[in-house]
Amino acid sequence: MALLELSGLTKRFGGMLAVNQLDLRVEEGEIVSLIGPNGAGKTTVFNVISGLYAPDAGDIRFQGRSLRGMAAHEITARGIARTFQSLRIFTNMTVLENVMVGQHARGRAGALAAMLRLPKHRREEDRIRQRAVDALSLFEGDLSGFRLDQLAYSLSYANRRRLEIARALATEPKLLLLD
Repeated sequence: MALLELSGLTKRFGGMLAVNQLDLRVEEGEIVSLIGPNGAGKTTVFNVISGLYAPDAGDIRFQGRSLRGMAAHEITARGIARTFQSLRIFTNMTVLENVMVGQHARGRAGALAAMLRLPKHRREEDRIRQRAVDALSLFEGDLSGFRLDQLAYSLSYANRRRLEIARALATEPKLLLLD
C-alpha cells in the first residue's frame, strides 16, 4: 500500500484548469519532487492534499484511506504536514512557541484541563515543549539554545524557513510536503 496515492486529481478555479487528472504514488521512505514552471499547479496540488482546497475530481488516499472531505486539521492529525511557499509563521511569538503550535494537534488534555492547569495539562505542555525543542535541535546553532525565546519576526529569512520546517516536523508527520 502506498503512503500517498493521488488518482485523477483535478482542481479548477472558474474556467482555469490548475490540476488535470494527476496520478501520483508515493511510497514510505521515498523523496518525490513536483517540478514545473510557475503556474504549473504544484502549490495547488499541495493545497488539495492538505485540505486547503477541495478537489473537483479524483481521490487522495493516505495510508489507504481517502482524505476527500476532510478538514486541514484532520489531515494534519492523520500525519501530513506541510510548509508554504510564502512563509506562515507567528511573527510575534517566540521560536519555541511557534514550534509548540505544531505539537498541539497531538494534544489530548482538553480545554478544561488547560484552564484549570491540571497536572495532566502540565505534563502534556512539558511533553509538547520537549518535542518542540527536539524539532528545533535539527537546526542546532540556527534556532536552538538562546534563540528559543527570540521573537520570530527578528529571524533572518533562512531561519524563518527553518522555523516553519521545525513546526511542521513537530506535528510528527508521516508525510512532509515542502512547498
